[in-house]
Amino acid sequence: MTHIGEVGLRPPTAAVAPVSRPAGNDHRPVRLAVDGLKKSYGKREAVKGVTFALTDGVTGLLGPNGAGKSTIIKCVTGILDWDAGDITVDGVDAADRPRAARGRIGYLPERASFPPEMTVRAYLGYAARMKGVGRRQVDEAVATVLGQIDLEHMAERVIGNLSKGYRQRVGMAQAVIGAPPVLILDEPMAGLDPLNVWDIRDVLWEYGRDHLVLFSTHVLPEARVLCERIMVIAAGELAFDGTLVEAELSGSVTRRWRLGVSGPPPDRLRAAVESVGATVLHSTGNGVSTSLVVDAASPAVVDGLARVVLAEGWSLAHLEPMTDLIDSAFREAGLRSRAERSGT
Repeated sequence: MTHIGEVGLRPPTAAVAPVSRPAGNDHRPVRLAVDGLKKSYGKREAVKGVTFALTDGVTGLLGPNGAGKSTIIKCVTGILDWDAGDITVDGVDAADRPRAARGRIGYLPERASFPPEMTVRAYLGYAARMKGVGRRQVDEAVATVLGQIDLEHMAERVIGNLSKGYRQRVGMAQAVIGAPPVLILDEPMAGLDPLNVWDIRDVLWEYGRDHLVLFSTHVLPEARVLCERIMVIAAGELAFDGTLVEAELSGSVTRRWRLGVSGPPPDRLRAAVESVGATVLHSTGNGVSTSLVVDAASPAVVDGLARVVLAEGWSLAHLEPMTDLIDSAFREAGLRSRAERSGT
């Protein structure tokens, strides 16, 4: 799997234009479409005409605190009314048929609460019935999700006695029970230890094969690892929207990369790098490891850099783009949000 950060994405040069379909050549059905969404709290505009269309896969909704991420999520899930715009969930108009639209969404809020006196199995059975799972199918649905989220050994435990990590797993389980086509998670990794984070990543990757997973976060490394597509919200507007496919089709890849290798003499490493079509711009070393700045004109050349190092049996310490446009977009979003709050 190619990860965000391996290919530089080009941010829009102006405000993102409204779209009614997924970007690129994606022919999968649209699971969630938002068109011209607006929401204000009194005189403050929290969301200003946001438009996007999402298909199956994992999409990250990024932005600094106060940018509008949670407001967008609450509008999409039906928790908040919105002022203008259209929301369609798996083909269902959320304004005309709000209950049917909500029934196609699995949702885990940032601050989820659970009945502390119930066992995990009893709570998930309750969640399944609330989602309309047939009485005869409830036990099967619970068993399935206990396996998905690795909760079988906790099924008879009382929720109030669980650790934060396991409570978060319970929240994830109630979100995916019944296999809703759209899964929306608000800061699902917050406060989790690394082992729980890895397990939940696996769940999201697997679920995103045939469903849409949309999760909000302000943790950039998490988004890079998990997401096929990233949307950055700044001051209530969509400041960046990009996919790896779009980047490759447009040729908008980062040319300059840092390459760190342990093992070979600098001259031998330089020759290997140049053999795959890259140009060495700068080199430093300490006799044990060598760090290069290289110009790689295409994704194939970047791939070749890694392959030639590994083929020689050397140790690849790092291979990373020098220009991170996702990070740049995120920083710009933070500046825009702070400027709006200060009125400058």
